[in-house]
Amino acid sequence: MVNAEAGGPDRVRELSSWLQEETDLRGRIRPAGSPPGGGTPGPVTGALEITLGSGGELATVAAVVVAWLRTRTGEVSVRLADGDREIEVNAPGLRNLDHAQVDGVTERVVQTFQRVGAR
Repeated sequence: MVNAEAGGPDRVRELSSWLQEETDLRGRIRPAGSPPGGGTPGPVTGALEITLGSGGELATVAAVVVAWLRTRTGEVSVRLADGDREIEVNAPGLRNLDHAQVDGVTERVVQTFQRVGAR
């Protein structure tokens, strides 16, 4: 299970939509938040819970997060966490990368998360 925080409910909904587009991730994503307050339709959430299987879902999540961040402007980041394992990916600088550089960032996210998880 990985939690993804994207800086507020609107951004989390946008990221969730992007993640749900991936066949490998459908049905594995749900809001992680507190119960709704009075008059609030649905949970108040600033995060998503993503259930990962034994396949390449982590790589898919990383690729979608990097692609989504490339479309954002300003100081936007996504924090991926699983217990005490945590990685934050920031939007600034991603927009101007070429395809090979984007692949490199995505691979570093996966490797870092796996390395952190091996501790």
